[in-house]
Amino acid sequence: MRNNIFRLSIALFLGFALSNINSHQKQPTTKYNDMNSYLSIFEIPANNFSRAVNFYEKLMEFSIETIDMQGTTMGLFPAENQAVFGAVVKGEGYEPAANGVTIYLNAGENLQHMLDRAVANGAEVVVPKTMIDEENGYFAMFLDTEGNRIGLHSPQ
Repeated sequence: MRNNIFRLSIALFLGFALSNINSHQKQPTTKYNDMNSYLSIFEIPANNFSRAVNFYEKLMEFSIETIDMQGTTMGLFPAENQAVFGAVVKGEGYEPAANGVTIYLNAGENLQHMLDRAVANGAEVVVPKTMIDEENGYFAMFLDTEGNRIGLHSPQ
């Protein structure tokens, strides 16, 4: 698994490097250029819903509202002033995973503080705070209490 994480880290570094190169090239003109985010909603699967909600409330230092939506239990991240909506979810078809899509949470100015809170609340660090480059800041990855691989990003 650590080899896969290392490969993922290299891919992340290359992605940031290529995005800097590609940002100077002509961008396609589509309706998507007007959006402020390409991401709209993210859902973090949970087997033990209350444990997962407790973890993310402590990690992010906010309260999560719980609702039931058509048989799926959802813990909604606060949405005010957010371009992207997030939730912890438990329901049919939602399985925590350490592989697949990775979301990166905005960890503020210095991700080490949030990474420390993650570990204090049961997370396992898989990639410690690592510099991407001077322009793009730092990232880290951990496995949450449910086994999901989650990334953190910060400028410092």
